[in-house]
Amino acid sequence: MSIPSTVLFPLIANTQSITMFTIPTSMRCSIILLNMSANWNKLSRAWVRDFLPSSSSSGATNSDDIDITTVQTAIQRTLPFLNDDPTSVPFLCRYRSDVIDPLTTKQVHQLSEYVQKFGSLSGLRSKVINQLTENGCDSLTKTRAETTISKTELEDMYIKPPSKGSLEDRIQKEHPELIGVIDELWTHRMSDAGLDRDLVRRAKPMDKAVILLAKRIATDVNVMDALMDYGKRKCGVAMKKASSDSKTKSIGRKATSSSSFETYYDYRNRLSNLRDHQVLAIRRGVDQKALKLGFDMDDELASRIIQQTAFTRKHNHQLYKDAQKDAWSRLLRRRCTSRLWKEASKRAEERSIQVFCDNLLKALLAPPADMNGRNALLALDPGFQAGIKCAVLASDGSVLSLDTIKFLGKAKDEGKKSLISLLKNVKGKSGECGSVLVVLGNGHGTREAKLLLQEASADANIEVDVHLVTEAGASVWSVTESAQEEFPNEAPSAIACASIGRRHLNPLHELVKIPPKSLGLGMYQHDLTEAVLDNKLNLASIDAVGEVGVDINTASAAILEKVPSLTPKLVSKIIQARPIRTRQDLLKVSGLGEKTFIHCAGFVRVCKYQGCLPCLVHAQGSFTFIMFSLTFVTCITKGGGNEPLDDTMVHPESYGLAKWLLEQLKWNLLKEIKPQNEDWPCLAEKASAKFDVPQERAFTVITHLYTSITSPDPRLRSIHDTRHKTSRVGSSCGCSSLPSSISTLDALKERTFPIRQISATIRNVVDFGAFVDFGFENDALLHKSKMGDVTLDSLFVGQDIGVDILGVSESGRISVGLAGQNLAADTQHPKRKMNSDTRKPSAKKHRAVK
Repeated sequence: MSIPSTVLFPLIANTQSITMFTIPTSMRCSIILLNMSANWNKLSRAWVRDFLPSSSSSGATNSDDIDITTVQTAIQRTLPFLNDDPTSVPFLCRYRSDVIDPLTTKQVHQLSEYVQKFGSLSGLRSKVINQLTENGCDSLTKTRAETTISKTELEDMYIKPPSKGSLEDRIQKEHPELIGVIDELWTHRMSDAGLDRDLVRRAKPMDKAVILLAKRIATDVNVMDALMDYGKRKCGVAMKKASSDSKTKSIGRKATSSSSFETYYDYRNRLSNLRDHQVLAIRRGVDQKALKLGFDMDDELASRIIQQTAFTRKHNHQLYKDAQKDAWSRLLRRRCTSRLWKEASKRAEERSIQVFCDNLLKALLAPPADMNGRNALLALDPGFQAGIKCAVLASDGSVLSLDTIKFLGKAKDEGKKSLISLLKNVKGKSGECGSVLVVLGNGHGTREAKLLLQEASADANIEVDVHLVTEAGASVWSVTESAQEEFPNEAPSAIACASIGRRHLNPLHELVKIPPKSLGLGMYQHDLTEAVLDNKLNLASIDAVGEVGVDINTASAAILEKVPSLTPKLVSKIIQARPIRTRQDLLKVSGLGEKTFIHCAGFVRVCKYQGCLPCLVHAQGSFTFIMFSLTFVTCITKGGGNEPLDDTMVHPESYGLAKWLLEQLKWNLLKEIKPQNEDWPCLAEKASAKFDVPQERAFTVITHLYTSITSPDPRLRSIHDTRHKTSRVGSSCGCSSLPSSISTLDALKERTFPIRQISATIRNVVDFGAFVDFGFENDALLHKSKMGDVTLDSLFVGQDIGVDILGVSESGRISVGLAGQNLAADTQHPKRKMNSDTRKPSAKKHRAVK
């Protein structure tokens, strides 16, 4: 695999020494690879600092002493494997760890982004490099142009001719003699001694010369770099409430009440001190005309920075001073502050998207439900006038019955009877388990539905095990074509209820069908760039499916489309080609070439079933649904198909090596094995010499074999680790639901805090904590300062925890802490108007820029 030179490395086409039409094809390939290799080295040197552990937000590493050379070498090794298909990243991270080490999965995704951005700027980059070559420039500036992924930076380097009718255009037409003078001044060919004499003779309108010189100053990349460096450290932001006559504007973004921005009325701070969520909140307030944003910068200091960067100390003539001030006030101030705010917003967006992706990944990799021998469950989608939608689901996810219960007013008694009937029906299918599993959606009416369920449970003397499940996105999927194919005669509300129950049984299988941004797993998602968000969330879904793997013969189309490198068209052909007996049979599928096979083969399995999970075909035959279509469920016989290794994580390219390792280790794919021991490194070294592969790759095959035999489903491993981390603080054991007497926010405010040991479910995880649902009308904030020794990384969406309710603010915000810490009740604090280390700027030196 290699990166197309025409896409990723346009500089090769600019190499004057290569004449592609006169060089033989064999030599041409060698020359291209040589030039590409040189460019990989140049790009890795330019990008390496963004991937160092201390400065990268892509994920920390366990080695704090990783030097810059190690990271640069890893980037240089990885670049040739990245092409215009970003879904190749899972393959690299799992099967080419020797290439990417010490880069993490997130960093490889980031590097793939850099590659795509670099290629998208090839046209502008060529223009800039040609202009720099013609005008003469230093090697550092040219290297920046050759390696940057910033369109703004390239635009700064490119000197555009003045637009027709502009001030500079009129001056050039009226005083063409000034052009040579300004060129001479700018290239430092004149001394101050002869400056006045030449200007009087050749350029009598000095004010026009100031304007032209200011333009040259504003196009100097070094000047802009110096000002940006100053702005990043010292620029202040000043917010105030917008005038009442400002019209609300929220095109493309979700409107928010103006009262939500009260925190930022009369607010000042350093731009560098603003947190990401504050930047997004301010941007939303400005966009909706609720806030007015200004910037505080020192004009005199900015002028001195320009003088020190663009000129030497001897250039102190008034012409230079006037040009510096004009360049700053007329051209550079607004550009600098706009770019600073744009960069801050971009960083905040990237962080918000990353949090969204992390939450999505955790939600998709949440473990399947433990049915405890039950054969059915009851799913409830709460509502008021429309009633409570009910679905009885089998343990494999098939729908046994759908119903609607009305419970308002006089219909309550009849609704309770219907609910009791459903509970008895499910009880009869629950086997030896003494309780009925009830999955309850967390929407409007959840509390009322839960109270009705408690009454029905008590009257029928049936114990219920209630699990709250987010219903976000269920209504979105219920109106899709695939949903209508499965339930052609059912209303979307009933279909949504079935989706709520299924997502508890197997979150990955059900949530992967729903557009990720409809799941409500992030903050300020309506303020984020939609295309970027969709792409990142899609890659996160691909990572999740690739982490678990899929059964190629039973997985639904929605699952297969998330397998790395598989397109909807290929998925359709694969389904038509079933049954697939070996991974190698995928190469017989029309349109699935060698490259796609390499990227996807390790993430699909060919499994053999014993019959306890038969294929469930809808009556109309248009929908095939396997609840546990993912690999390694308990009923799968390991080593199915014609090749036992097709049911493991081992890639087909390493089957020969894997079989030799199994013989050396005396492992059997069907039997338990001993834990890791000290023989593995030595065995990997022998395998490396025998099969001519890197030692790290041989060690990876050993770990893949071991994992495939001992703990094949990563979702079960992750939940075991998480439960271990949160076993003491925040455990849901011994917790109970909120008392039925607390049904409104006013009733909650009247209680004495703290209220201990309340069951809750995590709905969202953000940088500053998590939002939890404890069956109340509002979600509560679990701040990270009230989590004890539990870290945010150990929490995932849908996790059941125990909390203490610590207080309610005047605005209705509920604060909780993890149970088991004996935290005291919250005390109300006055709002902070200004950061304590931010001083009000001097009116003489600072001016707010709107």
